[in-house]
Amino acid sequence: MTVKEFLKQYGEAERQAERLKKEYQEEIERIGSIKSPMDTDGTPHGTDISRTVELQAIRLAEKAEEYKNAQIYAMKKRQEVFDVIWNVPGVEGQILYERYINLKNWDDVAESVHYSLQHVHRLHGAVLLELQNVIE
Repeated sequence: MTVKEFLKQYGEAERQAERLKKEYQEEIERIGSIKSPMDTDGTPHGTDISRTVELQAIRLAEKAEEYKNAQIYAMKKRQEVFDVIWNVPGVEGQILYERYINLKNWDDVAESVHYSLQHVHRLHGAVLLELQNVIE
């Protein structure tokens, strides 16, 4: 695994957790859209609404569990990445922190450290080379 792949693990885990959160919210919306077994005349009709609600509740609980597990995994990855970045001194450490912990794009990273985008890329490349031994 390269240093860059290692550092990107947190961002990938965070995006996965966000996808699962969205799926969970969509499942809640689906449950809310289930129609009543009563027709407009107020009399019950032959739908199996209780079974549908039960299945939706089971799916919702499964989505909630997946989301919780993804959040825990993302927190673990964040800590692992942070532990490596914490030991990088100076502006190089700040660049890594902004990019891989705060998940900023390169323009925002450059702005936060008050360097040109090109200089940030040079520093980033140099620190990745130095960190390769730490990750291996």
